[in-house]
Amino acid sequence: MRNALLLIGIVVGQYTWAQNRPEATFIEKGKQLDEVKEGTIVRTVYYFTNTGNADLLLNKVAPSCGCTVAEYPNHPIKPGEKDSIVATFDTHDRPGYQAKGINIESNAGPINLVFEIMVAPSEDIKSYLAEPFKSKENHEGHNHN
Repeated sequence: MRNALLLIGIVVGQYTWAQNRPEATFIEKGKQLDEVKEGTIVRTVYYFTNTGNADLLLNKVAPSCGCTVAEYPNHPIKPGEKDSIVATFDTHDRPGYQAKGINIESNAGPINLVFEIMVAPSEDIKSYLAEPFKSKENHEGHNHN
């Protein structure tokens, strides 16, 4: 009898605890952004709703790279409320394929957001890369085959 009461207590406790939890539901956690030219500042917004039954708190928001900054709500998001996280990515000196993450610690558990983008090299870099290598060293008397 004592074990049965203990089991019922555990089940009821877990059910009650599960009912009073925040839940961050994002429209999308991963994004494929359009190609941009190097030097562009890119902003993307991640919209979410607290679909749980308790206030949602974003305790720590950490972009995966210093070239990305995240703006986020630092106040409790009430159940049913909508909000957003804005990621700003500086493409300067970052040509090529880029995948950037935003790692969030919240009272609903860890949340990971990501965006992918192709950064086209600026014209200065393209012309630099297109020039053949010209060494200033004297290569008389030998060659580099």
